[in-house]
Amino acid sequence: MTSNRKAFSYDSIADTYATQIDEAPYNALYERPAMFGMMPAVDGARILDAGCGNGWYAEQLLERGARVDAIDASASMIEHARKRLASKLSEEGKDLLSLQHTDLVNPLPFDDNRFDGIVSPLVMHYIADWRPTLREMHRVLKPEGWLLFSTHHPATEMVRFAPANYFKVEHVVDTWKWLGEVEFYRRPLTEISSALSDAGFVIERLVEPVPTGELRRAKPDSYADLMRQPEFLLVLARPRSAVS
Repeated sequence: MTSNRKAFSYDSIADTYATQIDEAPYNALYERPAMFGMMPAVDGARILDAGCGNGWYAEQLLERGARVDAIDASASMIEHARKRLASKLSEEGKDLLSLQHTDLVNPLPFDDNRFDGIVSPLVMHYIADWRPTLREMHRVLKPEGWLLFSTHHPATEMVRFAPANYFKVEHVVDTWKWLGEVEFYRRPLTEISSALSDAGFVIERLVEPVPTGELRRAKPDSYADLMRQPEFLLVLARPRSAVS
């Protein structure tokens, strides 16, 4: 899949995103608890935070005993993560954490079989063709490693954008009230599954997260909306060789 479209970047909205995302209910009280509920043990593991944003996931992974390489396509977001994680970037902690400005559509700057796990929270829908990215993830994972990611729910996007052809991967421009204009790609569930399979992964778990009681108390209307229509889809996958 090729396009002459200029790639969407978070650089122009990084300040707003970085300062508000930790309080955004769909993230703080919905996606994040669900992700950590699915995540394999990370104590002592080397983890790639693929699309680290403001560094929240990297911070949490470090607190759980992981060693973390965090990357993001936005240079501005990397600077926000650097500020957040400044105390972790000391000389004695250099083997515990690294931050790099790296786009997931490019080859990953890591050796083969480096990582025990990859976490990619709400990032994949910004990529038009998942296959090159997933192949790179497969390459840098250990044979027994795992990939955990969250993305937009295909059925919810079908309702929201009413595409003429659900089965087509489609570029979307949307406006989020708290953030502004964003661009991403809507894709069917079949394409999510096929891209993973083509890159050598097998889906271990596929979860539509149930909103938490904390979200219900904080945002009852949002809780009711999510019970009717889940916003995100979470996938835990492993290299095919690990399960064959």
